Amino acid sequence: MTRSDPTPIALLCLTLGLGGCGGARTTASTTPPAGDTHAADGGEEREELPLDAPHLVPGTGVTLRAPRGSEPTPFGAGFVHRARRIQMLVAAAQGGPEVLAAFRHGLENDAEPESTEEVELAGRPTTLHVDRQQASEEQWIERVWAIVTEGDRAFVVAGAYDASRSERLRALVRASVLSASWDATAPLDPETAVGFRLHAPEGLEVDRSTTSSVTYGRPGAMMPPVVGSPTLFLIAVPAMVPLAQRDEACEPILFQAGPVPDDHVRTRGRIETEEVEGCEVTGWQEREAEEGAEASQLATYAAVVYAGDQTFLVAGVVAEAERDSWLPRFAEAARTVSAAR
Repeated sequence: MTRSDPTPIALLCLTLGLGGCGGARTTASTTPPAGDTHAADGGEEREELPLDAPHLVPGTGVTLRAPRGSEPTPFGAGFVHRARRIQMLVAAAQGGPEVLAAFRHGLENDAEPESTEEVELAGRPTTLHVDRQQASEEQWIERVWAIVTEGDRAFVVAGAYDASRSERLRALVRASVLSASWDATAPLDPETAVGFRLHAPEGLEVDRSTTSSVTYGRPGAMMPPVVGSPTLFLIAVPAMVPLAQRDEACEPILFQAGPVPDDHVRTRGRIETEEVEGCEVTGWQEREAEEGAEASQLATYAAVVYAGDQTFLVAGVVAEAERDSWLPRFAEAARTVSAAR
């Protein structure tokens, strides 16, 4: 049976970078910031690999010591060190082989390996990976990451930073990754982990198989979902759009990052409530045909939603025959985006 990618809006998995979307990316500066003088950065203050106290990452069961001076990310499970331009990312998953394979594939996709090392993480043997991803024509991001699997559960810790600062930061990020501990019995809560939610349409509920994204599907549905099954995705866009530029930027963001190409749009609209604003489209995308079957279409909804200072993408897909039933529900849900912690 053909299944759809659990996060089809590939560009916008930058927030957490997992679940089939090519891994973590940041917008790191190539210039060391002033005052960044720890030994890990080659400065004069010889403090060895400074890490903060252990901190539980909500909704994941993972506890991590982030580089000293980090703060929890407002959206996404992990930490950011603004001065050193380091992003620490955490995700957990639970499910059968297909779910865990997709979880791992999302990490390895579009990355160029640098090195591997056999280590122990959270008391379990695993492989520590160092690889690089191209963020732009002029910038590469280096990642240090490891994944631990036990039965039907898994978790990953990844650190990302500008590759030009590898000699200064790799050892520090490695120490942070290897500091992780894990409660493999903790319930997964994707909305709490990433920090945002919406009111699920009637007939859908949040998928708890992974904390790397917020996905709503039919109760008990397998993930990745069957192609054509009604599925709604909520992803934080890693962009701060000034209030005066929101109207102008809305559709460009939607068509650059969303699942509906401009030439597949059927309707356009605006979102305006007391809590949120934005823009939305309905349209279609090609459905991959199983062997011996004809290609068909998926009815698709997509919206860029501004909630407070944050920008979100809401995207829903369903079989074309069910568009009139589900697209209005997707649109209603998009107007309920809010913080979850």
